[in-house]
Amino acid sequence: MIRQRSPDVALARSLVQASQAEMSFLETLKPTEEAASTIIRGIYENFRRLGEALLILEGVESDHEAEINKLTTLPVKTTRSILVLDNLRRLRHDINYKGYQPSLADLEDVILIKSACWTAVLEEVKKQVF
Repeated sequence: MIRQRSPDVALARSLVQASQAEMSFLETLKPTEEAASTIIRGIYENFRRLGEALLILEGVESDHEAEINKLTTLPVKTTRSILVLDNLRRLRHDINYKGYQPSLADLEDVILIKSACWTAVLEEVKKQVF
C-alpha cells in the first residue's frame, strides 16, 4: 500500500545513518548457518531502509516491495544486477513468514549480493538524501 505523506528529510537521513551503522555491525558477525537468518534479515532490512528513505523524501509511505523497487531504479553500477535485491526480499519473506531455514550457501549468496550492491546503492542514496 502506498500513501502520501509529508516529505521528512530528517527521518530519511536518520534511516540512512542507521542502515550504515547496522550494516557495519553485521559485518562483524561470523557467517555461520546458525546466524544465517539473522544476518540475511539484517542485510535485507538495511537495503529496505535505504529505499524507504528515498520514498520518504518524495512524500511517499509504502511497503517493503515498493521500497526495494525504488532501489532497483537507481542509476548505479554494480557487479551484480540491482534487480537481485528482489530475490533478497523474497528470501527474507520466506524466512520470516514460511519458516524457511537458510543454508550457509544462502547466506554466502546474500553476502555476495551485499558486496556487489551495498556501497554503490548507499552512495547514491546518500547523494540524494544529504
